[in-house]
Amino acid sequence: MVVVMMRAITLTLQRDGSSDAFFASKNLNLRFMKTIFKSISLALLFVLPSFSISAEAQSYTDYNKRELLLHVLDQSRPNDYIPVFFNIHFKDHEGWKAVQSHIEWFRQTHVDFVNVKYEYFPVIQPVKDVKDWKTIKPFDNSVWDEQLLVVRELKRELGDEALIIPTVFSPLRVLIQTAGSQLSSDKEGRRKFVELIRKDPKAIRPALEAVTQSLIYYIREARKAGADGFYISSQGDDLEEFGGGVFADIIKPYDIQLSQVAAEVAPFNILHICETGGTFTPETFNDYLDYPGSVVNPPLHNWKDKSLSLKDINKLFNRPVLGGLKQRGALYTGTIEEAKAEVDAILQDAPANFIFGADDSLPNDSDPEKIRQLVDYIHTWRQTHKR
Repeated sequence: MVVVMMRAITLTLQRDGSSDAFFASKNLNLRFMKTIFKSISLALLFVLPSFSISAEAQSYTDYNKRELLLHVLDQSRPNDYIPVFFNIHFKDHEGWKAVQSHIEWFRQTHVDFVNVKYEYFPVIQPVKDVKDWKTIKPFDNSVWDEQLLVVRELKRELGDEALIIPTVFSPLRVLIQTAGSQLSSDKEGRRKFVELIRKDPKAIRPALEAVTQSLIYYIREARKAGADGFYISSQGDDLEEFGGGVFADIIKPYDIQLSQVAAEVAPFNILHICETGGTFTPETFNDYLDYPGSVVNPPLHNWKDKSLSLKDINKLFNRPVLGGLKQRGALYTGTIEEAKAEVDAILQDAPANFIFGADDSLPNDSDPEKIRQLVDYIHTWRQTHKR
């Protein structure tokens, strides 16, 4: 009630200029006192009739997106409002252009948190042979300045409305970028480095350590800059890359450090199990059960033989799941009605506590308007489809 009253006062002062008069004089004049009285009266007129019932039940319209997303973590009750997360890789990587791209995406699509999808391209420290891994050094801290600026500005612009959740790429991915294959689309370059790592997995430990320490520095500084949590990406456990022993013994110890630091400093973190074109088995997911994280975002459409459902993964990890949709499903290739039909099928069997999303980033040329229509449809799905 107090918040509503204060908002009414603030809006009135902004409208009639009374705030200028207030700060120009040490004494409240009569006109200003009348303004306050009118504002409070107006606020009470709207608040008092509903106050007695608000203590019993509140609808999703009573909360902002920060609160609605945090409600998903309470697994003692289902979330009637279904938050949605879709993201893309923005073409703008620096300064206000990068900030504006994120703001426009949030506003246009109505998604429920701000994922800082900033593309970091480290200076290449060339690796041509196994012995070259030891030449990889931690990055100078200044390389993060531009990304931290983006986090800070997004917090200032949108932090009162939604959680600010930067992506943190896996040590393995950043290491491969640092070694010379900087683009995700460079499949052949990545394959060459994967083969080099397989040749002598233990040789990459010093390089992974150097990269991990730099990423930990970024996580801590991003939190200071306003990040509410992190979208922590893990790579390498699909069957076509490392899977099993190499992942568990060599890659995972550095990988999990990022999730542990994020859990230490921030209240809302997403474990993103990223695929690079490979496939998974249900057993693969056992490698991730001891990772910290408020929510898990698995690759649901990259199974070899037997698969797991959303409810299976929710039960396995004992935490809310983010996902459900293919990256290039009907939302990208079909009509809005076809996309809604896909959503219906997913939500009919979704866990009680759930965030709707995709396995990974949507294609960069996805239509924001169609996404907005689908997001609005998902938000109220559990109210409009009650049985």
